[in-house]
Amino acid sequence: SLCAGGIPVARGRWLGKSEAMGLCWCSQVDDGPKRGVIMPANDIHLNLEIKGCGTAEDVMRFVFDDIEMPKPGKSHMRVNGVCTSLLYGEILPEGIIKAMDLLGADNATSLLDVGSGRGTLAFFTFLCFPQITQITGVEISEARFNLCTRAMKRIPCAEVSKNHVDINLTPEPEKPDRTRRLSFFKQNVMKMLDHVEKLSPDIVIFDVEINFGSDELIGFLKALKPGCRVLSYEDLGAWWSKSLSANASIGPFPFAQFGIGNTYATSWAPNSGYKFMAWRKKS
Repeated sequence: SLCAGGIPVARGRWLGKSEAMGLCWCSQVDDGPKRGVIMPANDIHLNLEIKGCGTAEDVMRFVFDDIEMPKPGKSHMRVNGVCTSLLYGEILPEGIIKAMDLLGADNATSLLDVGSGRGTLAFFTFLCFPQITQITGVEISEARFNLCTRAMKRIPCAEVSKNHVDINLTPEPEKPDRTRRLSFFKQNVMKMLDHVEKLSPDIVIFDVEINFGSDELIGFLKALKPGCRVLSYEDLGAWWSKSLSANASIGPFPFAQFGIGNTYATSWAPNSGYKFMAWRKKS
């Protein structure tokens, strides 16, 4: 079949198109999902009008293939006055799908990715989980954020500046209130608490080592709304307990752990996976 403009869609239906953006949304509906390695059950493809409608895998390859993160490992450095560890690995698409299933992406509308790197997790989520209408990545490292801006410049509708990237899309022109937004910021997320509260994320990916000041991280975690689900690289509960022993006024840890023992495919552990920890903010 064909979607608007004569672009071929393999057994799909047209959800919407913006001529200015040069993008087309389509959803396979006839034969069910073609999951493969990285295709989620609710597969949405973003067409760059270069390779036909394609798959999410095609789009990810086109946007990111020659924009590589540094070699695996980590280095400690000071960025914008914050001592931080820069992790050079990423959660792989199959790991993202597994994490989103656990974190209840079907019931989420906003996601915050802290330590977004070159933007693969946020962008893949934008492609494959259309119910999440606001996705925000925050990266403190200028070098890694520059990789993100290089990749996003390949998206025709992306508005790219030195410290900020915005992609706005209306999948169904007759429903402008359903606009989806993907944003990236080069910033210390601990300096964005007002913005975090406005975003009101349902899901937070905290793929960073904890080297922030105690007061900053406590403020960040307290700013998240009840019911928010967090996937963390480190054990936030153990960190909170240590902080509590030094300052009883912070109160009990406001999250409950779930999905204990789950592993998620990463670039540094593609087969065995890494045991990220999942948390839900208590009411």
